[in-house]
Amino acid sequence: MSAGTVADTTISKTLGAIVEVSRRFGADPEFSRAGGGNSSAKAEGVMYIKPSGSPLATLTQETLIGLRIQPLLDLLDTPEPPGSVGGTDEVMAVAAASRVGLDDGRRPSMELLFHALLPQTYVLHTHPIVVNAVTCASRGRELAAELFGDEVLWIPYTNPGLPLARRIRDERREHEARTGGAAPAALLLQNHGLVVAADSPDEIDRISSWLVDTISARLGDAATSESTSSGEPALDPAAASAAIRAIGPTLRAALATGDRLEVVTFDDGALAARHARLQHPVTGETLVAGGPLTPDQIVYTGSWPLVLDPVEAEPLDADALAAGVVAAVQHFERDRGCKPAVVIVPNLGVFAAGSSISQAETVRDVCLDSVRVASLAAVLGGVHPLSDEERGFIEHREAEEYRRRISPRSARPGRVDGLVAVVTGGAQGFGLSIASDLVAQGAHVVLADLNAAQAEGEAAALATRFGVGRAVGLAVDVTDDASVAALFEAVVRRFGGLDLIVSNAGILKAGSVISQPVGEFDAVTRVNYRGYFLCVRNGAPILAKQHRAKPDYWSDIVEINSKSGLAGSSRNSAYAGSKFGGIGLTQSFALELVGDGIKVNAICPGNFLDGPLWSDPKIGLFVQYLREGKVPGAKTVDDVRHAYEAKVPMGRGCTPADVMEALYYVVAQRYETGQAIPVTGGQVMLS
Repeated sequence: MSAGTVADTTISKTLGAIVEVSRRFGADPEFSRAGGGNSSAKAEGVMYIKPSGSPLATLTQETLIGLRIQPLLDLLDTPEPPGSVGGTDEVMAVAAASRVGLDDGRRPSMELLFHALLPQTYVLHTHPIVVNAVTCASRGRELAAELFGDEVLWIPYTNPGLPLARRIRDERREHEARTGGAAPAALLLQNHGLVVAADSPDEIDRISSWLVDTISARLGDAATSESTSSGEPALDPAAASAAIRAIGPTLRAALATGDRLEVVTFDDGALAARHARLQHPVTGETLVAGGPLTPDQIVYTGSWPLVLDPVEAEPLDADALAAGVVAAVQHFERDRGCKPAVVIVPNLGVFAAGSSISQAETVRDVCLDSVRVASLAAVLGGVHPLSDEERGFIEHREAEEYRRRISPRSARPGRVDGLVAVVTGGAQGFGLSIASDLVAQGAHVVLADLNAAQAEGEAAALATRFGVGRAVGLAVDVTDDASVAALFEAVVRRFGGLDLIVSNAGILKAGSVISQPVGEFDAVTRVNYRGYFLCVRNGAPILAKQHRAKPDYWSDIVEINSKSGLAGSSRNSAYAGSKFGGIGLTQSFALELVGDGIKVNAICPGNFLDGPLWSDPKIGLFVQYLREGKVPGAKTVDDVRHAYEAKVPMGRGCTPADVMEALYYVVAQRYETGQAIPVTGGQVMLS
């Protein structure tokens, strides 16, 4: 084996080891959130480091950026140029010049210098909640000395980049001079996190576990009790639901910065509910007024939350509450120069906003992590927030860089990017095809279906392909008002509101008017006609609240009707009648709701001959129509199919792709409402 082959094998093993460690710690929310944290490995004079903004949990060998180490070390002893802000530009310039391989535009973290400085092969930088209870404690240095002695190096808070690397270098030198031994492998960065350097992954595991276990032992039972205790709910469930339905949609619109509304997720779990009780001595007013604890908190949640007036159970005026939310957001923006990412509602809970569900959930998680850190730091003697100067540096450097990276919707990858949609009957057939295409085109989609298990399974498969949270399966019986109301409340809790309702749920029972059981007629009418009415009845108020908060915002309700809603259908009167009625509802809803910024249209597909409605071998329409003798002379299912294909001038059945073109049209256009659009291949034409 050649020397080059041996070196390549060694590098590959080294990189494989840091990837494995990074993914394991990055997937643990007790150590890392979103893109927080960093890792690196050294081999053959090159440091391989995680790119800025990419999560530890998904790191690969190919993701790592290679940098020659010596130029980075040389920078540590170079005088900082006049006017330089933390040496950030200089660090990035040297890093670019040190790249191994082609520069593909990705940036390493500005913390790359201290990774290069530490002599060990592997470096892992995380933000463990339990460890940050010490780093964010007012007695942090003393606690570190009491718990770990000289086995851990305390690093006072220092601005990131070149200043922090130099501070770590100086503290290591001071420790070595004072003790006569090597500097510790573990660093506690004040108000920041943990750095562990080691020559093996097992040693990183051992040191990390030792630190967490030691601090946890000092905390005792406090960690669990502080994280889960919330007391009695401040509002009864009905009042809380009404408040959530008023605030969530309003926030979506009030926080919007472009032509798409924000995703706003709500949390009233034990920790969030207690945080919203601002009378708590640590996680309430103190944490809100004292400012952020860590750079990650600033980057993901902003330095300050918006705190609304407490919600009272009686009287709850939803319109006044919504107007107060809009005014509060505007006042916050005037004072702070930005819109809030976290909104605390005393007596209710916490709303967190982002341009996607993943961003909103990250904001929520980081916010609540900071609550836990503050709680635990209080148990250890007090909380030490960042100073105004320290906070300002992160706000103007790191946070702005993060916002630039995630700049929402600068180049839309999909036709409905960022929209929130509900598709009833979304677990199969046309509904599943519609939901799947909406997700693929950038929307967040709720697959609502009577078959909850199937809806959840299909949503999980879509989320695996397109991103966690992008598709959700929820149960609904569209014929039941309470069930539909519960569906839309769940949507508001998860997404803040919605932009598009696709009323697709429908059934078809063919039969002669003379012989069809009355129960079948009623069932078809309840699902197809009543179900559409109930979806609009419960969904339209949400859309209207968003329009009131942002008057240039328009939303959509689309009924998936049928060509049978445009022309009668022999031996199919129950279905055709329900669909004719659906067009009447569409036109009436359009007239009523236009003042709320809601467009209401119907799409009337031709026959989806390949879908389960037609092709199911036991209950499909081919089988039903053959049995009912609807196609004269037909002897087989194939005879029925050919007869229906022959009715279409374009010679084929309708497909989901045909329907989606119509759906995207009605969503995109701004001057069409109350229409019934045929998608029939010429079989049915409007007159």
